[in-house]
Amino acid sequence: MDDADRVWGSGTFKFASQIDMPISTPDGETNQRDGREQPRRSAALLGPDDAAIQMAVAALAHSLDLRFTPGPMMQREKSGDDLEAIDVLIDAAEAAGIFLRETPYRSPRETLAAIRQGYSVVFLLDDGTLLVLERPDGRKVETAIIKDEMQQESIGPSRLQELIGGEAKFRMLVAKKELECESLSAAAARAENEQIEGERGNAEHVHAGPLGRMIALLDLDRRDIGLVVLFAGVSGVLGLATPLVIEGLVNVVSWGTYFQPLLVLAGMLLVCLGIAGVLKVLQTWVVEIIQRRQFVRIVSDLAHRFPRANRDDLRGVYPREFANRVFDVMTIQKATSTLLLDGVSIVLTTTLGLILLAFYHPFLLGFDIVLVLTMILFTWMLGRGGIRTAIAESKTKYAVAHWLQDVISMPSVFKTGGGEALAVMRANQLTSEYVKARKRQFRVVIRQVIFAVSLQVIASTLLLGLGGWLVIDGELTLGQLVASELVVTVVVGAFAKAGKSLEKFYDMMAGIDKVGHLLDVMPDPRIEIGSIPSGPVEVRWTDLVFNKDTVESTIPGATIPEGSRVAVVGNDLAGKSLFAKSLAGLTDPQEGMLQVGGFDAFETSLAAAGLVVGYAGASATFHGSISDNISLGRESVSQSRIREVLSSVNLIHAVLELPQGLNTLLQSDGYPLNDEQQALLMIARAVAPAPRLLVINGLLDQLSPENLSHIRDVLFGHDASWTTIVVTNREDIAEMFDSKVSVWC
Repeated sequence: MDDADRVWGSGTFKFASQIDMPISTPDGETNQRDGREQPRRSAALLGPDDAAIQMAVAALAHSLDLRFTPGPMMQREKSGDDLEAIDVLIDAAEAAGIFLRETPYRSPRETLAAIRQGYSVVFLLDDGTLLVLERPDGRKVETAIIKDEMQQESIGPSRLQELIGGEAKFRMLVAKKELECESLSAAAARAENEQIEGERGNAEHVHAGPLGRMIALLDLDRRDIGLVVLFAGVSGVLGLATPLVIEGLVNVVSWGTYFQPLLVLAGMLLVCLGIAGVLKVLQTWVVEIIQRRQFVRIVSDLAHRFPRANRDDLRGVYPREFANRVFDVMTIQKATSTLLLDGVSIVLTTTLGLILLAFYHPFLLGFDIVLVLTMILFTWMLGRGGIRTAIAESKTKYAVAHWLQDVISMPSVFKTGGGEALAVMRANQLTSEYVKARKRQFRVVIRQVIFAVSLQVIASTLLLGLGGWLVIDGELTLGQLVASELVVTVVVGAFAKAGKSLEKFYDMMAGIDKVGHLLDVMPDPRIEIGSIPSGPVEVRWTDLVFNKDTVESTIPGATIPEGSRVAVVGNDLAGKSLFAKSLAGLTDPQEGMLQVGGFDAFETSLAAAGLVVGYAGASATFHGSISDNISLGRESVSQSRIREVLSSVNLIHAVLELPQGLNTLLQSDGYPLNDEQQALLMIARAVAPAPRLLVINGLLDQLSPENLSHIRDVLFGHDASWTTIVVTNREDIAEMFDSKVSVWC
């Protein structure tokens, strides 16, 4: 398998299902899943019952070191045919924090190789049997065979082929954790603190430190880091061939000129250094794999974490600028490479070299001990504050980027509004703060560099004097003196070189701190609320109180019967908007109860996102095609449905006139659509999955009479199978609806 293909998930293995291409079953049938062509499951493959699926998910959770508590099976919202077993399995795994991706089967050996790289694999056989390939067991793989009951067995490639059969009537899925970097987040620190303080009930909010995060990050790749250390250790031992050969050469030359010993010594040195060179190449290759994994693992975690991000964790934060901290993943990658290649080699070379000196003479052993203690003690003392100053420098760096981002995105302020002087002045101020922070960081680095260089000079001089005295005294040979001097020169020279490399360590700490803040964003839990009846839903609430920052609003309790069309009016603009957002689960009232279809509104939004409540508010386009901006990857929203809703909101002609039609890429600000077209797009997105409740927050006020007429047909048409709640400030729009809910300051 080409190594270029090894880049998916927590390991380094990529399956063809990541590529947007059709995947066919043996009979050539395909179906749609997540907007892509996927194999159509035959009726014979509907075998596993809920109990078998629960056992399979439990086995997956065990293999991925996740906690799993069996509970009610989550029900996927699906129209048409009955739910397939594979869909139930995917949903049950998702509820346990496991991401399953269907992928084509290639060979037993490649499948087992995926297990060795940290994945788990599930086979759904045509007779309803589930095979869960959990983790390596020597040259085999621990496997759970699940049908009426679960059996454990260690299998190899031939046994796997025997179990799945030769006709390829099965489905194969690869599993990984959704939140792969949970151990780096503050949640891990909080959990540990709660475990310690739980009995007393006074656990405090804990933030993970950068050093703890770094250890947790490296722990995820401990097997491969072990390989790097092993290669470095063997390479270091072989590297001792140089001083030993030089020692022998000096002794040989001192006895006279002999070509045969010279050739033997040269040949030994060639072999040892050649093997050491090969091991260094292997080290570099393994570290490259670790770097790829770090990027994929962190981005994958954030891709699962951000869509469910708890909004309270983001209060006071500008999300787009906050997400820029992901670029520090590259800093972590480069620093990891330096520490694993140079750092490990320096430590092992130093250790082995000083051990060699200790065998030469007891005085040299004492010299070793003093040298090592000096390096450790002074490096620690002179490096105090280095992590703190590195983090402060990183903060000023992002402050500069944030300001420039604001300047270029607000032409009405800084171009035509006369704000250019402020832009320059503020940039200069932030730049000055960065320079000051950089100076503080550099002071730590330069004093360590000065110490390392000074130590190199002093240690080499002292060893030469001590070794010369021992040679004169007859307690050390001339060859041993030359070898000792060479070892100390290499060791202390490497240490001096590492003085500047310590800056990479501080950069890594700052990068981990920044990425760690992203991983500290807590995702809202997945919730199962049971089956929701089809058709419009009733909305009911008691007196609601919103008290957020500068907003204080009270919404009197009321009930909206299913199928009603209601306008929310009044002069409390903030309160009306918060009420609409709370219906969609985007915020939660501080007091009161809000129910949609008999369920808590916030829980409903988590359990059936976008399916029960369709929300259309301020423009929220992302960099993607118009089609993607409407479907959002929801399998119930087909291409024909997208065209249908665009036509119903009077946007289809404007879209088709664009050069790429539905495939036109929108920018984050909605370009090339104008403001009114963006409002229509938001409404189209909300109605596309035919929700039970449609909430439109102020968008109708922006529409022209022509477009408002089209939207009225959408809201009041015969196929409008939802309850409608519209927030408006226009009396003419409010008069269109059956009833009103008034919200006053």
